[in-house]
Amino acid sequence: MKNIFEQLFAALPGAIWKFRWLVLLCYGLLVAVCFVGAGKVEKDDSLKAWFGKDSDIFKNQRKFDTTFGSNEDVYIVVEAKDGDIFTAESLSALLALHNELAAYGVDIQNNPDTPLRHTREVISLVNVQVTEVEGNNLFVREFIGPTIPASAEKRAALKASALENPELRLAFISDNAKYAAISIKTDFGETLKAKSAGEHNLAGSDELMLDMAWEVDESSPSAEETFEEAEKDYDEYYKYMESIRAKVKAAGVDDAFNVYYAGLPEIIYFQMDVLDAEMPVIFSGLFLLIFILLLVVFRHMAGVVWPIVIVVLSVLFTVGFIGWSGVPSSSLSDPMILLIVLISVADAVHLISTFNFQRKEGEQKPVALSNAFRKAGLSCFFTTITTVVGFGSLWIAKPSVPIANFGFFCAVGILCAFFVTITLLPLMLRCWAPGAPKLDSVNGAQRDFSAPVFRLVDSHPGKIIAGFAIGCVLFGVGFVHLKVDTNVIEGYKPDSYIRKAFDVADQNMGGTQNIDFMIDLNEENALYDADVLLRIDEFQRKIESEFPDLVVTGISIADVMKRVNQQLHSDDPAHYAMPETSGEVSQLLFLFNNVSPEERRKLVSDEFDATRIAFMVRNAGSTAYVDLIAESNRWFAETFSPLAQTYPEMELVNAGGVVTFMHLFDRIAHSQLTSFLTTLGMVAIMLLFVFRSFYLSVLALVSSVVPIGLTFGAMGWLGIDLNQFTMIVAPIILGIAVDDSIHLINKLRMCLSKTSDMHIAVREALREVIQPLAFTSIVLSGGLLTMMYSSDASFQAFGYLSALAILSAFVADVLLIPSICLYVARYKKPVAQTQATSAQAVSH
Repeated sequence: MKNIFEQLFAALPGAIWKFRWLVLLCYGLLVAVCFVGAGKVEKDDSLKAWFGKDSDIFKNQRKFDTTFGSNEDVYIVVEAKDGDIFTAESLSALLALHNELAAYGVDIQNNPDTPLRHTREVISLVNVQVTEVEGNNLFVREFIGPTIPASAEKRAALKASALENPELRLAFISDNAKYAAISIKTDFGETLKAKSAGEHNLAGSDELMLDMAWEVDESSPSAEETFEEAEKDYDEYYKYMESIRAKVKAAGVDDAFNVYYAGLPEIIYFQMDVLDAEMPVIFSGLFLLIFILLLVVFRHMAGVVWPIVIVVLSVLFTVGFIGWSGVPSSSLSDPMILLIVLISVADAVHLISTFNFQRKEGEQKPVALSNAFRKAGLSCFFTTITTVVGFGSLWIAKPSVPIANFGFFCAVGILCAFFVTITLLPLMLRCWAPGAPKLDSVNGAQRDFSAPVFRLVDSHPGKIIAGFAIGCVLFGVGFVHLKVDTNVIEGYKPDSYIRKAFDVADQNMGGTQNIDFMIDLNEENALYDADVLLRIDEFQRKIESEFPDLVVTGISIADVMKRVNQQLHSDDPAHYAMPETSGEVSQLLFLFNNVSPEERRKLVSDEFDATRIAFMVRNAGSTAYVDLIAESNRWFAETFSPLAQTYPEMELVNAGGVVTFMHLFDRIAHSQLTSFLTTLGMVAIMLLFVFRSFYLSVLALVSSVVPIGLTFGAMGWLGIDLNQFTMIVAPIILGIAVDDSIHLINKLRMCLSKTSDMHIAVREALREVIQPLAFTSIVLSGGLLTMMYSSDASFQAFGYLSALAILSAFVADVLLIPSICLYVARYKKPVAQTQATSAQAVSH
């Protein structure tokens, strides 16, 4: 079978040259079609895109949003340069800033298409609603209002009132009164009502919604309204934050405040303003590096131009395919293209290097091309398949829709690169190719770079094997220190403006992340039940007390009820407690709803059957949030179990950006073992098919898995956490690392077919393949290191960890594989001689 494939690849350059005009015409048509397709590519990073419209994560977030609205808000923190927000100068600046931001209605009237149309409300100390009691009447007023107090005494009283109010402290004013916050509510991520359709009740969801024993049977669908997520257009986020910054500048508060921006729109703004702007620099550096390395390697412009042409066409065909497929791209599109660029160079380098090697032997171009494709073409085909398997495992594991698409389209890109290489490179090299290399002036032969390597493995095979074994054990200990944890903000450089802003908000205000719990009793007016409110309060306090380093503030209807109850009792602190009877609860809820229905809707549904507990939490790793959610679900079951008979359909829904990404990272983490094992199994099957030898297949697997073990062991020792980028290194690198093993072992197999002496076979295999292996490893690892320019530490880690794995794979291939082969050959030889001697003695 192999001979047939080798003959096919050997005949391919001649066939391509024979039909060269037809091939070029087909390429012209393909370029035109893919160019049009590239213009159809769209980007979508919405929840629906990441999890799928039928996922429980998407459905439950939509359920929360349809009840209480979107929470993709902008959080502006201002720092008073005079050290106190409540001085006359700082309050005047705060009022001016608030008024400028709150005047978005005028901007919309003047320009209905202004990005500020996404603003729904601006809340700060100026207009935040606080309750007051006069006699038996409850009133709601703005905390500061349209004018600031004229006297220092009144400002001091206002300051004391703000710091004593638990609903204002840390949410709108810091403990030291040096910082204040402005919350801008937006319609980003807002749920759109669609036509009615029969769907299952969402109570049966099994990921975010707690599976309570008393939930009703959801076997029969009921007709209810469906909702869709508004399209997430990142350009709109960017333009919106640009407009917000322009409004802040127009307020003229630079002399009074240092201004910091936080919230999801700001993260997206930073992504586009800084990270996306870095990608052209990274790609320019990548192409420059490839240009320099190819020029050094081949010392001829043909060896530089042709691989770059192959890279450009491979990327164009991949992007065109994505555009015509109608599948939207995601934030993973940039690393996908970068990987395709790097991997598409590899086959071209191998074939051109082998072609040059044949030219050294004195062969003419047509014969050299035929021999190069016969010797390296089949190996390139097998390495392409194994790399496709590495990326394809992400599509099989499906940790999320965009990551699955990332794996699938990377696989498509690699196939495109192989197709372009084997069909276009013969024409390129026939037209323009590096000349026959000059011989060494001393001995009349081309310098053999493999000689020192062969002398080393030939002299000390046992020591090399022992060295790798010891290294694997030492690095293996690092696995104990590995942990799955993702912290998006800490992934940015410490000196980046977004990192500084989030640090300021975390250290001085109520945190920059939010976790929302929706308790849905599924029974109208259930919140008038005093027992329900008591348990809501107990549940909230439990979370706050058990996670003091993570949870900064929490707000629920229970807090409002206690606050109003205190005010109705002459502001006596002893009455800051929940009403004891349902009658008192009904009275307080009635008063609160009467004076401020909009404030009530932020916490309680119109049917009074669902309520929201909103926690502001500090920025932390995903494992901390996982623990909080898991414990909260358990405490909810314990706290509300006595109400199971009264409210059998009650449910707890977790929502918010933290919850969404926590589940994403958790899903990625658990899928990586599946992805890696899938890749390992499929690669093993492929190797058995390629080599038809269990021994050679195991040899290739060992030399490919060792670099991954070394890389992840190093991560453990260095304290690098597994996150959404570093976790996908293993299956991808396995697919790439095994490529060099296949090239070397396939050449070794060819040599062994000509000689039974392992010593000669190893020397010849190293002599022919060490240069292309070294070249491709240098190009791949060097290209990956261009990611170090990124401001995203996770992106950087993916680059240098992948580069480390590829370089260690090269070292393992050229040292470990030959050492094992020579060691085994030497071990078998004495055994065979001993058996022959014994047989001879018996015969005599």
